Amino acid sequence: MEATETQSPYFTRETSSSLLKEAPILSLKGITLTPICVCPKCGAESRTPWAKSRGRLRDWAAFLEEIRFVVCTNESCMTHFNPGYLLEFPTGTITLNKSNLFKAMVSWFEEFSGSPISLLEEGDTEFLRWDPFFRAVPNWADHIPIILFTNILRYTPPGDLEGILLGRKGIPVFGGFPIRWMI
Repeated sequence: MEATETQSPYFTRETSSSLLKEAPILSLKGITLTPICVCPKCGAESRTPWAKSRGRLRDWAAFLEEIRFVVCTNESCMTHFNPGYLLEFPTGTITLNKSNLFKAMVSWFEEFSGSPISLLEEGDTEFLRWDPFFRAVPNWADHIPIILFTNILRYTPPGDLEGILLGRKGIPVFGGFPIRWMI
């Protein structure tokens, strides 16, 4: 369980050490997500194959929909691979493990909404979902403290980010946070 407690689908870095030359695809509240295109076979670096808008949530969604893989620019390699992502966040942001983050989330959502949250819903058998949080505070991303927001993004898979920020039903917490960890 320990390895999955801190495992993130992103490379992470505080923004004070930013070295990337490309603009991020998504930028929210001082947190940025930028694709990293380094071939896993030969190590060749290439620019992100994206010439459209950057920075907004809809740009992130379009990027994920249109860029399914990257082709290595090394002509002797030409490997197809999925891009990695760099998550940059404000300097000094404390990194929480998933269990501590989840406890802090429940506490914040209950305090902000003024009501207890029922985490288990009918039909939930394996993973906790975002639905109870959305019902408690529909516009949560506008109000939640930056430390919680950063850590939530850190553990949310790229394909789920748009869903959690827009309040789509059925999105698993942290890409699949097991119910058994909370029982």
